[in-house]
Amino acid sequence: MNRKLSLYIAIACIGYFSNASAQQLNKKLIAEIKDIYNADQYYRVATKKAADLHGWDSPETDSLMRLQGKADIENTSRITAIIDQYGYPGKSLVGKQNASLAFMVIQHSDAETQRKYLPVMTKAANRGELAWRSLALLIDRVKTGQNEKQVYGTQLWQMGNSVKLYPIADEAGVNIRRKKIGLPPLETYLQQWNIKYKVPTQQRNPNPEGLYYSYEQREESPVELIGGEKALYAKIKYPESALKEHVSGWITVELTVDKDGKPKNLSVVKGLGHGCDEEAVRVMSEARFTNKTGEDHDMRYRLPFAIH
Repeated sequence: MNRKLSLYIAIACIGYFSNASAQQLNKKLIAEIKDIYNADQYYRVATKKAADLHGWDSPETDSLMRLQGKADIENTSRITAIIDQYGYPGKSLVGKQNASLAFMVIQHSDAETQRKYLPVMTKAANRGELAWRSLALLIDRVKTGQNEKQVYGTQLWQMGNSVKLYPIADEAGVNIRRKKIGLPPLETYLQQWNIKYKVPTQQRNPNPEGLYYSYEQREESPVELIGGEKALYAKIKYPESALKEHVSGWITVELTVDKDGKPKNLSVVKGLGHGCDEEAVRVMSEARFTNKTGEDHDMRYRLPFAIH
């Protein structure tokens, strides 16, 4: 996984049960897991601040990202040692509010570690120690990482203006599985990417073939964004005018990627105004790509402007 992709900052509410139930918890283990989680977040927060001040390609940001990489290795080692000793530290050991902290650290680990501990976390979710709606993301991530069909439809492939859904096993029953673990219907989930989706029946799939991602495409894409979409989106600074007017949506930017992977000839094809168009162009002008074509490559890219 590219190190910039690991900069996603998960937000977890940290708290305690009532005094009566807290007496049954492993307070020493709670303190240790919180310490690991804080270490997991420390450089991620610092890196985001440095990137806002100096840019993602600055020496300050790069230095913090290297430290984050080292911290992830240490945090993974510490949390897997706890899992190996106690099993998954879920709500009966550390309380409901802390039950996802170990999971968050595993999310930032390498693919091999995710695959190794997925069965352990699945058993924990079956016992009610971990929320299934969280585990579903990791299940689908591991599946798609192995070129297998996902289960809950949480994973999408995005490149430029193209957003596609990874194939789903037993797709006709996907909403039944999602509802069972507390996830909204897939058609609702996909609306945020402007994807019009209908759940297929056993006899017919009403969705166009182009809605789905083919694993063979991984080798076919000659131009790829360095760092991934999450890191690119994190560079967006919401214009004050857009905030005041509650403007949100997607901006489509047309550009040419030269043979060295640098953008040029940027223009907004579909904008939002209120300073968002200019910000989209700024962000895309700083993006860098790998270009295997050896020549200029025209493409379109979509950037989300969403008020959180």
